[in-house]
Amino acid sequence: MEAYLDYCRYFNATKAEQAARFGSDFGSLLLFQGHSRMDAYAAVQTGDEKLAARAWEKFGNSDGYKGIRPLEDREGERPGHHVPGSEATWVYTNDTALYGLAAIENIAPVGDHMPA
Repeated sequence: MEAYLDYCRYFNATKAEQAARFGSDFGSLLLFQGHSRMDAYAAVQTGDEKLAARAWEKFGNSDGYKGIRPLEDREGERPGHHVPGSEATWVYTNDTALYGLAAIENIAPVGDHMPA
């Protein structure tokens, strides 16, 4: 359990914090928004309010979706699709899944730390 808590605590940490704990940083990482839920989990387990704040910072201000975007869709023929239709070109399956899971898993444990 301690290894998982370390993963949760240090994935979104600074490179300096990672190096101080593990002897080297984690290199180039992605999916900070999706991993914000790990900060939320670690915040609850440790009582560290800075981790709760970081969960929301990484959720709203890192990679992945940011804010509300208009549904600018594209009509017509879509290469690789069997049926013509419309699509929102900025919506990605994996980003949407990570965003949704992180939103749910951040609101449940640290929703009271959500920025206004």
